[in-house]
Amino acid sequence: MIKQGFTLSLGLAAMSFYSHAANQAPSQLPPAGIAAENAPQFIAIAFDDNTLVDGQNWVLDQWGKRQNPTGHGNAATFDGSAIHTTFFNTCEAIVAASEQGTNAGHVKETWYQANLLGHEMANHTLNHLHGLEFTSAEWQQQINDCQIAMSKPFTQVDPEFPSDAEGIDANAVGFRSPYLEYNDALFAHLNQNGFKYDASISEGYEPSHHAGNQYWPYTLDNGSPGAELAASWGVKPPITEYPGLWEVPIYALIVPDDQIAKQYGINYSLRDKIQQKMNWFDVQSGKIEAGDYNLFYMAQLTGPEVLAILKYNLDMRLAGNKAPMTFLGHSTQYDDQMDQWSPTASTAAERRQAIEDFLDYALSKQDVRIVSHLELVNWMENPQALPARCESAEWMKGASYSKTQNVNYAGFEWQAKWWSYNEKPQDKSWSAWQKVRACR
Repeated sequence: MIKQGFTLSLGLAAMSFYSHAANQAPSQLPPAGIAAENAPQFIAIAFDDNTLVDGQNWVLDQWGKRQNPTGHGNAATFDGSAIHTTFFNTCEAIVAASEQGTNAGHVKETWYQANLLGHEMANHTLNHLHGLEFTSAEWQQQINDCQIAMSKPFTQVDPEFPSDAEGIDANAVGFRSPYLEYNDALFAHLNQNGFKYDASISEGYEPSHHAGNQYWPYTLDNGSPGAELAASWGVKPPITEYPGLWEVPIYALIVPDDQIAKQYGINYSLRDKIQQKMNWFDVQSGKIEAGDYNLFYMAQLTGPEVLAILKYNLDMRLAGNKAPMTFLGHSTQYDDQMDQWSPTASTAAERRQAIEDFLDYALSKQDVRIVSHLELVNWMENPQALPARCESAEWMKGASYSKTQNVNYAGFEWQAKWWSYNEKPQDKSWSAWQKVRACR
């Protein structure tokens, strides 16, 4: 175990610090005046803990097989880019002297490979303890020791013999608290020690909020509506304001009602089924935390049921204000070992299939961009719209077009003046095409 009194001299010396210049108030509108129809639909799926190698490798394999829609090739809107996730790591998993030390070398190697592939390595404390009543010193020890464990250089050759002198060459700037338990001391520490964002606060539980009008990520300059609501319920302590520190919320999912569920292949009441397993579940609002533990284990839903919920919430966002869709996953739950240790209504294979099917469904939508939490925050600080949309089909190389047929090309609608084959639209008098209008 890393020495508890160890300071940040190693860990934070290597961190990238941020100036905390952003000030984004909670808003149901996309940033910078971007119209919802031109905003990317971000999906940020993250995985907590990450202590079983097979579950992590499944994530790396599936994310590695897919990329974002090609769009117009604009890197600022992640057009055609590899899709990324965030691993909120509990760092005792790579500490050789810990209870999990027998597997530490293999986990460390997997984290290192994930980092090389462009996935985000974020901080989920050293020991995954309940922190609702943590002091500042306790948060510092748990967060700093995890930073130090990850930030050391990776030189390991044989994963069977891990060394605590090695890390994964990663400097986390994002944090999620274990069990989503936080207090004011946590945010003070994050704000003072170079973290760019937190992802521990829930949003979407206000009565007027639904899957199509939730808040976009915001900074804590102006407090947090979700934290205020939780404090009013007496389930979390109040927090104050922390300029420039971003919050990427864990959004409430909406379980579709009985009529809508039929559109997603569910011919019975999902809300009633969940209420039988979770008696505190509000059948009327249908709101449930966007996390795999809640859905697969607490509610004991099947893969197709979870897939239906995810599809519905994405569709509602696309039809609404396009607030990002976040999902709190645990890579261990997609490892076959979990079926022996903690069996539930679904198998690991079924859970994997549900997520894989959702990735494919989401990426079939041209506005969707699957990103890490850090990529989402970076976009929020420098937001750029997707290109204006055209109503007609895109011009295709090697195709023939008849007179008066419409296509879109380079952000404009074009109409054919005569039959043509493989002739690219150009705004020239001799061109087979005439420019009709800019796409909206």
